[in-house]
Amino acid sequence: MSRQHRYILYCLLAMTILPGCANKTNWNVSLRKDDKNPYGTYLAYRSLQYFFPGAKTETISRWSRYDDIAEKDHRGNTSLLIMEGLDLYLSDIEVNSLIAYADMGNEVFIFASNLDGKLEKELGYSKVPGSSVCYEEIPLTEHNDGTDNKGALSLSNNKEPFGYYGRYIKGYFIKNTDSNHIAYNTVAKKGGIALYPDILGKTGGGPDIIRFKVGNGHITLHAAPLVLSNYFLLQPGNQKYIDALWNTLPAGITHVYWNEYYKHSADHSDFGVLWRYPATRNALLLAIIALILYILFEGKRRQKILPVITPLENSSVSFAETVGRLYYNKGDHSNLAEKMIQHFLEWVRNRYYLNTNYLNDLFIQQLSAKSGQKENMVRNLVEMIHEIRNGYKADEAYLYQLYNSIEQFYKSKPDGTY
Repeated sequence: MSRQHRYILYCLLAMTILPGCANKTNWNVSLRKDDKNPYGTYLAYRSLQYFFPGAKTETISRWSRYDDIAEKDHRGNTSLLIMEGLDLYLSDIEVNSLIAYADMGNEVFIFASNLDGKLEKELGYSKVPGSSVCYEEIPLTEHNDGTDNKGALSLSNNKEPFGYYGRYIKGYFIKNTDSNHIAYNTVAKKGGIALYPDILGKTGGGPDIIRFKVGNGHITLHAAPLVLSNYFLLQPGNQKYIDALWNTLPAGITHVYWNEYYKHSADHSDFGVLWRYPATRNALLLAIIALILYILFEGKRRQKILPVITPLENSSVSFAETVGRLYYNKGDHSNLAEKMIQHFLEWVRNRYYLNTNYLNDLFIQQLSAKSGQKENMVRNLVEMIHEIRNGYKADEAYLYQLYNSIEQFYKSKPDGTY
């Protein structure tokens, strides 16, 4: 490690320790770049600008997908993608996208405790131990004091041991023994991924840092994500480890992307958990096709649209007006007067329930009492009715007077008001 880098790490060390003196230490694993607790990655992230001077550093959200990571390729320049966390599970699209990104001449550096099976098959190596339980999440106790992790690591370009009295860092990789490896390592068959990686570091069980040549770039796997933790880097001598680690990367890196995925699940991708397995993928496609067919053929109306029928209008009033106008235009006033009298007497029977067979004094008195009209007015109307029935030849003025007298009754209310 250069004197300048050592001085920088010591300064970062002071920045990490001093603020924490007044607070209780949090020993949980977070691997967050802004976490100054033992298992945060504050030191590792802050040191990037010094190990890669001139490179632009950009943070990728831990919830981001890698489907379009290849779009971050900078034509003619080399960029570095650092992915650090515990569980890394990828969709098929994400695996292909990461491989394509490296193939363009970029560097992918993955720190993972549990590595995705699809990526292991593509590269031909598996992580040991590999399970749903992260040993890194098991806290230290009096029976597990981290002694095994002291001096557990070594680098190919630096033979001295590295380690700490901390949580698990002894994961490693083994070559897949599956005879079908060449068959499912499709990229390797095309010559894109080297079948045999470079061993950059080892632990007691085997290689823990392996680098694959992918086209013009590389994919590097590290089995111990806690080597990026503040606690590991603050142990005496471990500054040399991170320095040697970054020095294995090619010079001239112009962009550094930092992604602290922590636990990345393919199940959260677009139908990732369903699309991941052929059986569920085919079932989902069949369901979608069936739904489309149902909408196309069963979504039609089984019954013809009923036409809107305009309701019949009450034309009795219009008919009466038309007939009246006809009689009036012909000058047959007596006939029209007779029709008006018949209609009036029908109205009296329905409204006042009076017998209209005998239009005598008793009728006049009853109609006057029920209608509220004056008796003289009712008597004059009854006399006009008798005149028409006795053959009186009505003229236009007489017809007009009869009409006005009858209208007085039509407009009156039951209480005699208008």
